[in-house]
Amino acid sequence: MHISDGILSSEVIISTSIIGVGFVLYSLKTIKNKNIAIVSAMSAIFFIASFIHIPLGPTQIHLVLIGVIGIILGSSVFLALLIALLLQATLLGYGGLTSLGANLFIMALPSYLIYLLVKNRFLDFLSSKLKYFFIGFLPVLLSTIFLALILSLSKEEYLYASYTIIFVNIPAMIIEGLITLFLINYLNKAMPELLGDINL
Repeated sequence: MHISDGILSSEVIISTSIIGVGFVLYSLKTIKNKNIAIVSAMSAIFFIASFIHIPLGPTQIHLVLIGVIGIILGSSVFLALLIALLLQATLLGYGGLTSLGANLFIMALPSYLIYLLVKNRFLDFLSSKLKYFFIGFLPVLLSTIFLALILSLSKEEYLYASYTIIFVNIPAMIIEGLITLFLINYLNKAMPELLGDINL
């Protein structure tokens, strides 16, 4: 779901870059010294997850784990994902530097939104297993919608592609949901302190 350089219009690049700067400043304002290590660890996990490719017919999907990262980091997710996206763009060629703001918007905002949903107990009507599944599923769904929206706003010829992106990424949403379900179950048993600030 990374957007490469040269894809977006200059208006979208400028707009998403300004929004991205706002997100990162918010992260820097709210981050606590004791959380710097876990922010670094989650940034590394996001970076490494992109190496895990799952074959799906003629294409492949890769993990992002933004649901788990979001509920662990809260507002610090913007800083963590900025670092990871910057490293991916410069070291691996995933995404790009001019599209960094757009990619941060696409990945980090859904991650933060799921944190807000869980923290404010909007998913408490679900059973534990369904809640954990949707913590993984919903951010990827939102990321896909944001990706389609940014592409459609950028160039008219991307409009058709933006419609198909959501359907193509449905398997990724389901896989993320299932992996997140198992990850949260594991964290609840092995490292419950990581989830201490969230209502699970």
